[in-house]
Amino acid sequence: MAQHPLTAYAERTGRSFTDIAKSAGVSRMTLYRLVNGEQNARISLLEQVSAATNFEVTASQLIPSSRPSKLEKTA
Repeated sequence: MAQHPLTAYAERTGRSFTDIAKSAGVSRMTLYRLVNGEQNARISLLEQVSAATNFEVTASQLIPSSRPSKLEKTA
């Protein structure tokens, strides 16, 4: 499974989810829920998180995709 763009950003930049959450004005748990697809993705939340990454992670990258990956086989 591909790594979530926010997780990849955090690893690449050395920023913690706590730091990103603080910059976005949300809780660390909100970020974890967003990454795990458990958080409703309000536009304002997506914009806040994207801004906290200096727009290196776009709002559209934060939206969970329910479409099958091109690499997955379908019956």
